[in-house]
Amino acid sequence: MAFTRISPLVATLGLSAALLSAPALATDVLLDFSGNICGDATNAACTNGAGIGQGYGDVVGLLDVSHRAFVTATGTTVNSSLFYWSTAYSDLEGVAWGGSNPDTHSAEFVFTPGAGYAVTLNSMDFGDYLNRNDGSSAVVLDWLTGQTLWSSGAFDAGTTRLSFMPGVSSVNGLVLRFGPDSYNTGIDNISLTVTAVPEPGTWAMLAAGLGVIGALRRRRKAD
Repeated sequence: MAFTRISPLVATLGLSAALLSAPALATDVLLDFSGNICGDATNAACTNGAGIGQGYGDVVGLLDVSHRAFVTATGTTVNSSLFYWSTAYSDLEGVAWGGSNPDTHSAEFVFTPGAGYAVTLNSMDFGDYLNRNDGSSAVVLDWLTGQTLWSSGAFDAGTTRLSFMPGVSSVNGLVLRFGPDSYNTGIDNISLTVTAVPEPGTWAMLAAGLGVIGALRRRRKAD
């Protein structure tokens, strides 16, 4: 039986190419606040004002989603979950909204990826209840560091939804906050992507392979 000898350079190049071209595992998650997503067990039909279950949006091992309403000035929780409303927030159908005080209560989502994953906030829609001029804004933070990754500035949706595309990612998790009027401001169609992050050992293998390539090239030049 004949064997073909493969040079170390070719072998290393093949390894590096395989590592670089390996597709990342990605899972898309859309929170459109439809279906039986209310109640403590996240399986009850929603009526206007019903609490949205904390299990909504969770993907076992990949993503944990939590939400609350809080006092803007102090961060004190006033509602341990956000609420559902069917219509009248601009042209949206099925939204999440926050506290009962139009002036001082903000709303917050926390998106925490599983170990070895990163979460990306792609886009979301905001609407105003009955075309009220709420003057709210939204911000996205890194959950661990508190760094501001994206900010909308002040907005007023009016009769037509406002769509934003932050396109920010973190392995630490993302915090999406909006308010301070989360009573008259509702959110819908939160688009997320959870992507596998290569293990450190994978990057180490790639770095070692590239190092071998460099050494072989220097050696060839020296010869």
